[in-house]
Amino acid sequence: MRKRITLPLLLAAAMAATAVGNVRAADPSNYQQLQKKYSTLKSQMQAMQQQMSQMQKQMAAQQKQMKAVQQAAPSINERATRRAIKRLSRQVMKLSEKEAALEPGNIQVLIAGDVNVQFQNKSGGDSTFYADSSPMIQVRVDKKIFINTAFDFYTASGGPGGINSDIGAANINYELGDYMTVGGGLISSPIGGIVSNYNAAPWNRWLVDGSLEDNLLPSNELGIWTRGGIPAPDSLGYLTYFLFVSNGPEFVGTAGTPNQLAYDNFPANQNAKTLGGRVSYLPIPNIELGYSFEWASPSHSGSLTKSNSWIQAVDFNTYYFNKKIEGFVKFRAGWAWDQIGQGGIPAGNPSSPPAFGNMSNGGQIDVAYQPSMCGIKYLDKMMVAFRYDRTDGPVTDLQTPGATHEQRYSVGLDYWLHSNAVLKFEYEFDNVPDQHGSDAMFMQFAVGI
Repeated sequence: MRKRITLPLLLAAAMAATAVGNVRAADPSNYQQLQKKYSTLKSQMQAMQQQMSQMQKQMAAQQKQMKAVQQAAPSINERATRRAIKRLSRQVMKLSEKEAALEPGNIQVLIAGDVNVQFQNKSGGDSTFYADSSPMIQVRVDKKIFINTAFDFYTASGGPGGINSDIGAANINYELGDYMTVGGGLISSPIGGIVSNYNAAPWNRWLVDGSLEDNLLPSNELGIWTRGGIPAPDSLGYLTYFLFVSNGPEFVGTAGTPNQLAYDNFPANQNAKTLGGRVSYLPIPNIELGYSFEWASPSHSGSLTKSNSWIQAVDFNTYYFNKKIEGFVKFRAGWAWDQIGQGGIPAGNPSSPPAFGNMSNGGQIDVAYQPSMCGIKYLDKMMVAFRYDRTDGPVTDLQTPGATHEQRYSVGLDYWLHSNAVLKFEYEFDNVPDQHGSDAMFMQFAVGI
């Protein structure tokens, strides 16, 4: 803009100067008039230059001010907008929850479970096939309340028979928050950790046959409980807990055998209840250390004699997944102690032998390896497993020494057809002192839903 105005003025001044020179030479009388016009044009040009300079300064100041305003305004507007969006989102969420609660058919239903077919051949016994189906239904009433039910249908063993049925779970749960859930009913027992958390579903077991340690631990609890998990102090891992109060067990067996406990005491034929639970610590996600306990005051059916029972168990679980080993290795171990005081023999019979105590213990070590990253077809779907398990029971005067001690070595090969479908083969070497152990061969096809 400055160039457009200045250039004409310069041209005009140049022409005026030329004209002055020409006129001065030709007509000296007009020289003074032309010189006056030239001076006037020069003054006007200087005045316009000053105005242009002032206008440029004003425009620069206005641009600087507008830029500062533009930089400050977005941050203020963004914060206000974000706050408004959060408030609006909370309002919309609350309205959506209220509307969803009023709508029919809002209940969510999940159906899961497993089916397996098994062949078993034990030395000194008959070979046979088994079939088992365990459906599970979970109904979520709303965001905090859900119901679990599980059933088990299986073929009878030990002679001719039909189909047996059992109920594995029937419970109601309420989520109090992110770190606690409370509930009541029938649920899998957390004692031992390995039984309830890892060996529950047949398709998820590494081996076909169960461990001897399973015989020392309860499989179900009927009562009330609280469970959950919390971060460890200073972010040093994670802690889990499962605490319960349930119907107490009762003594079963005879005077000639060690006291045994029946945990499926659904009728609750005694006032004493069982207190128990399991706590575990996970320093990192792939390592877990657990401790379980259960205290009860069982009695024998038809007897006023009572005693105390105390169960403790420890378990350790870990896995390692790395390209260097072309797959993953899983390792777990557990040990349990059952201690029962004097009692359990029916009273009122003078010919009955005196009551005796009972101390049993047992455990297992399991290792499994699968080369899932080897890149070789078929081989990457195979898993080899090994287990050592044993139990040591009490010995009475009516039993042969060592008769209650048993240990086994089991090797297995699994082939995974799918992430939830597996073919298994297992051979079990059984060792009972002073007796012939029952070596066994198992095959199983299991599918989880």
